[in-house]
Amino acid sequence: MCQVISVDRYIAASPPAVEGTNPMAKSSGRSNGLRVLICSESVPPQVNGIARRIGMYADGLRNLGCDVDVLHPDSGATKVLSHVNPWNFTARMMIVHPYQLIELLTTPYDVVHIVMPANLSGMWILASYKILRCVKRQSKPALVVSWHCNIVDYIKHFSIGPLRFVSYAFFFLLFGMLPMISDRVLTPTRKSEPHLVRLWKRSVGKRAGVCFTGVDRTEFSPAAKDSKWGRIWAASKEKYLTRENKKYLLVCVGRLSPEKGVDDLIKVLTKLPDCALWLVGDGPFRPELERLARVLDVPVKFLGYQSGEALHSVYAVADLFVCPSLTETFGQTVNEALASQVRVALPNVPVFAEAYGEAIPRDAFWKPLCQEDMTVAISRQLARHSINDPAGLPDLDKLKSWSDACHSLLGEYQDAFQDRQHTFTLFGWLYFPIWCGVTIATTISFFIFSQIRSLCGGSVRLFFKSAAEDMLIKVQSFQKLPSSGSLHRMEMAQKQKS
Repeated sequence: MCQVISVDRYIAASPPAVEGTNPMAKSSGRSNGLRVLICSESVPPQVNGIARRIGMYADGLRNLGCDVDVLHPDSGATKVLSHVNPWNFTARMMIVHPYQLIELLTTPYDVVHIVMPANLSGMWILASYKILRCVKRQSKPALVVSWHCNIVDYIKHFSIGPLRFVSYAFFFLLFGMLPMISDRVLTPTRKSEPHLVRLWKRSVGKRAGVCFTGVDRTEFSPAAKDSKWGRIWAASKEKYLTRENKKYLLVCVGRLSPEKGVDDLIKVLTKLPDCALWLVGDGPFRPELERLARVLDVPVKFLGYQSGEALHSVYAVADLFVCPSLTETFGQTVNEALASQVRVALPNVPVFAEAYGEAIPRDAFWKPLCQEDMTVAISRQLARHSINDPAGLPDLDKLKSWSDACHSLLGEYQDAFQDRQHTFTLFGWLYFPIWCGVTIATTISFFIFSQIRSLCGGSVRLFFKSAAEDMLIKVQSFQKLPSSGSLHRMEMAQKQKS
C-alpha cells in the first residue's frame, strides 16, 4: 500500500527568511554594527536545515545592524568554481578562486563565520586570515566555525572493520587543523559532534559555544491547518485514512537517506495497526523505502519535497510527528512540528535529549535502535492525542525565535574576540603543509567524483549495473540466434519439402 505522489506537483519557491528581504543578497552600504562574512555551501533555496538556518542568520544579523556578506556556490563564476555535491545532488559545493580569496583578505571584516563540515574552501579562508593575523599582528577578524553534522556518528554507523579506523584517521587529519586556524566553534547543541569540539576545549579558554536554532511561529503554527494548503492536507488525510481503514496519521519530514532511520519507522508500522505514515522529503534511499513499504504491505504515502505554505501546514494536520534519525545535530523539523503544536516522538539520543527534553514528555523518547520501545513511545503519544491530554502537548513558550537565536549568535561573535589565538604552535606550523596537501587532494577528489557521478546520471553503481544488464541482454540474444550450420540444415529441409 505504498503510494507515490509526483514531486514536481508540490514544488514551490522557497520563501525568504524574513518578508521583503533576500538572505543571500550582499549587504548594501556599511552599517554601524559588525561586518560579517558568512561562507556556506548550504544556502536557500536549498531544502535542508543548514540552508534555512544560514538564511535566517544572515537576515537576522542584518536586522541587528550588522553588514553581512555571504559567499556560497551560486556567488558567481568570477568568485567560485561551483559543482554538484557528489553525495547529494540537491546541493552544491565550491572551490574559491585565488583572486577572490585575495579580495576577501583585503576586506576589513570583523567576523569570518565558516559553516562546516565539508566546506574546504572555507577552511582555506580561515587559514589565510589566521596567517595574515599572525604576520601583521592584527586582532581582526574573529574566526568562527559552526559545525552542523555528526560525521563521527556517520562513520560509526556506516564503516566496518579497518575501514572505520581509516575513516577516523582521515577525519581528524582533515579537520584537526580547525582549532588552530579558528577562534571559536559553535554547534547547534552542546552534545553535537563532541569528539571534534573537544579539540577546541583542549586549548586555553572554553572556545566552544552554541549556535541556537529558532523557528518562525508565524509560518509554523497550529493555525496553518486553516490555511488553503491546510485544508487540502486535511481533506487528503481524511480520504487516505478512510481508504486505508486507519485512525491516526504519523508524519515524518526529512531527507530520505540511510542514516535517517526511516526504514525503522516503516517497519514499526507493522506493530501499529491503527497508523498510516506520510513521508515528506526525497533522497537517494526513496526507492528502497518504497520497496520496503510494498513488501511489508503498510500504508506509506511519499509526498516528496515540500516548501512554503504546503510544508508549514503539513505538520499541523499530523496526529503525531516522528523523527527516527540518530545522527541529527539539532533536528529542525522537530522544532517546526513543536511550533505547530503537534505531539512528537523521538529516539533518546544526547542531542534530542538536550534540545527537546523540556518540551516533550520523558516517555515520548524511545531507546535508540529498539523497535519495541519506539512502538511504545509512539503509542503513548497517540493515546494522549486521542483524549486531548495537555500533558503531551509542546510548550510553545520554550521555543526560541530566530530573533532570539541571532541575538545569541551575535553574543558568540563577541566571545570569539575574547578567544582569539594570535600565534601558531610549533606543531601547527609542522602540521600545516601536510594539511594543505590533504585538503587540496580532497578537493580535487570531490570535484572529479562529482563529474563522474554527473556523467553516470547520479549513480555510478546503477550506471554500471544498467550497462551490465544491457550487455547481458545482448549476449543472451546473440546466443539465441541460430548458427550457420543450423541455417544450412533449415534451408536443405525447406528444399526437400518443396
